[in-house]
Amino acid sequence: MTEARQLANLLSGMQVIDLSHTYEEDMPVVLSHSRYFHTLWDSFDTGSIALAYQLVMNEHCGTHMDATAHFLREGHEAHRYMDETPTTQFFGRALTIDVSFLDETGSVSRGVVEAWERTHQRIESGDIVFFRFGWDRYWVPRSVDLKYAKEWPGLAEDAAFYLVEKGVKVVGCDVIAIDGSAAEGAPAHYALLGNGVNIVENLTKLDRILGESVVFIAPLKVKRGSGSPLRALAFVSK
Repeated sequence: MTEARQLANLLSGMQVIDLSHTYEEDMPVVLSHSRYFHTLWDSFDTGSIALAYQLVMNEHCGTHMDATAHFLREGHEAHRYMDETPTTQFFGRALTIDVSFLDETGSVSRGVVEAWERTHQRIESGDIVFFRFGWDRYWVPRSVDLKYAKEWPGLAEDAAFYLVEKGVKVVGCDVIAIDGSAAEGAPAHYALLGNGVNIVENLTKLDRILGESVVFIAPLKVKRGSGSPLRALAFVSK
């Protein structure tokens, strides 16, 4: 049996969890960012043989990945646009840490991550690490409530640098930004992106993959992109 067939059989026997929010108008966005628009372009009613919509959106709308270029100027050794980001960043073993005990003023410290490792699994080089804050429970239309985009917990700078030391390649979360709303100067962004670690934000259903899983992330290949919307899929044992 070929390796491709073995891998296909293995994945087919696992449960697939979609970690992505649905893209729709009125969804939460960073308050300073442009919105998402899904506009009818052509339809059967206008005499077309096909239906087509136009998408207008910020690169950082919805479930998305930050390219390192999002916070780094050209010339920085870790600077990569989305189209330059290695495809090896888009898949791998993921470890999901439950930090849902934190409120909107809280942050994940290095000590919290180390304590999780002692009671669960050791984070290894090349891993993807997700933090489940449980904030997707506040993901509702902006016209209903703005809590999701106004206040949220995040990752402390010492924890971000610890993950860099561990050699992880991606850090993700189910909040609107990896730096909490109480953080000043975006220290986690600079610590991670500045060391070549991509960030995925606005994930959902992380409670379904606590512990170990295999994750595939599919951002768009945007030339000179500072980020990209994506579809994230996790594979876990049934």
